[in-house]
Amino acid sequence: MRPAAILYAALAATALGLAAPDARALTCYVVFDRTDNVIYRDTFPPVDLSDAGKAEREAMRKRGEFLLFMDAEQCPRLEFITGAAGNVAVRLDETMAPTSEPAKSTAPKATARAQRAPR
Repeated sequence: MRPAAILYAALAATALGLAAPDARALTCYVVFDRTDNVIYRDTFPPVDLSDAGKAEREAMRKRGEFLLFMDAEQCPRLEFITGAAGNVAVRLDETMAPTSEPAKSTAPKATARAQRAPR
């Protein structure tokens, strides 16, 4: 092959490589709880995906959790801490409903001071 043909082929391959879109896909692991709330999202799997992690995955199934992994351009990290460090029984009706009694102010009430005679 002639040197000019090799040069043109290399230039064409470089131009095509620069014109190609970025391929920055990464594996994103998402865990849903039994009510379809996302409780984990990261680029690292929450459990061992080999045969050694079978017991961990079975425990997830018993809790009603669902593991989804996919290729994505972005995978923002999300992880909820439960157990002694957090409460898993968050109820929307308790957190978003207006209270039946207006909130009482804890600030001390201002009192009128007695008029003092000028000195």
